[in-house]
Amino acid sequence: MARALTTGGGGWCNATRRALLLLVASAGALAACGGGESEPAHSTNINTSTLAWDPVADPNLGGYRIYYGTGMGMYLQPYGKGVGVGNVTTYAVMGLGRGTRYYFAVTAYDTMGNESDYSNEVFKDIP
Repeated sequence: MARALTTGGGGWCNATRRALLLLVASAGALAACGGGESEPAHSTNINTSTLAWDPVADPNLGGYRIYYGTGMGMYLQPYGKGVGVGNVTTYAVMGLGRGTRYYFAVTAYDTMGNESDYSNEVFKDIP
């Protein structure tokens, strides 16, 4: 289902957009893959969206950055200042506001700091 967030033939800055798979986004719940919402009995009040994407297969990969906001293509973090998540392919964005739709994208950056284009954008309504 998800496609790798990889660099295109033009290098890091000209990376092609690839699919980003939204696995879970629900209030305080971490559930199995499928994009559904679930709220276990022991849930907290932390509103969480857990994202996952395929890894970039490049020896110069430095890590990934997450961008999110409440408007399509309008992220709270300026380009280059996304939430650094290191070299992992899943991340839980916590502390999201109830009753709000959030839009998410991910980028990859190399060891020299060059950053790819945004992945495709996904959204999740936080109940």
